[in-house]
Amino acid sequence: MKIGIYVDSSNISMSGGYAMRYDVLRDYCLGELPPSRMITYLAYDKERAKEDPIYRNKQQNYFSILRNFGYKIVIKQIKRFVGEGGEEVTKANADLDMAVDIIMQAKNLDMIFLLTGDGDFKRVVRVVQNMGVRVEVLSFRNVARELIYESDTYTSGFVIPNLVPIENQDFHDWGKLGSRVRGVCYEIQYKHTFGFFRYMDLNYKYQPIFFHFSELPNGYLPKHEGIYEFDIEENEKGTLAKNIEFIY
Repeated sequence: MKIGIYVDSSNISMSGGYAMRYDVLRDYCLGELPPSRMITYLAYDKERAKEDPIYRNKQQNYFSILRNFGYKIVIKQIKRFVGEGGEEVTKANADLDMAVDIIMQAKNLDMIFLLTGDGDFKRVVRVVQNMGVRVEVLSFRNVARELIYESDTYTSGFVIPNLVPIENQDFHDWGKLGSRVRGVCYEIQYKHTFGFFRYMDLNYKYQPIFFHFSELPNGYLPKHEGIYEFDIEENEKGTLAKNIEFIY
């Protein structure tokens, strides 16, 4: 199995994945398999770097970390334009580079993990699927519905264990009794005011868990396929979700 990982870093960062752990992403996508392609497309402000050593050093350290995780880095220089109202506009679009790389490299891959929520990649997904490649989309917020439908599988990055870490929680605690996790709502009994989430354990297997509406924020009704963060607690009937917070 030859697997490629392609990350639209700017899109992911702006849609809720700013703190995404690239090492966790690698482990989730590959397991024990060696990578065939792992590429992240990053914006870099060359002009700012000349004037701001803190920014420059921070970015260079970030690039080094990604390289140590095994990712190839494709850097797009931020360009500045003057808008119609005279305001300065910045742009660093890596979509074309990313699309071309995916299409050109797909013939040597069996599966692609595409990290973006940009609906413009719908056609790219269709092209590589027609080459016999399976495409799984991962993203966070503001994901284009047409991209979700075009992919073979869509997974919210919020529910992948530790991809975006839970604050003040050890990585190994995810999914344990008393820990906090994120999951997807898949069943709701509005009449009886309860439902079920499913969350991933550390083996990336989905586990069901009961919740009662009383654990939701005041006045809030749950939504199918909504993403929630909650504590895993236990009572005499089994495990249940407590202290529920709506994520997306």
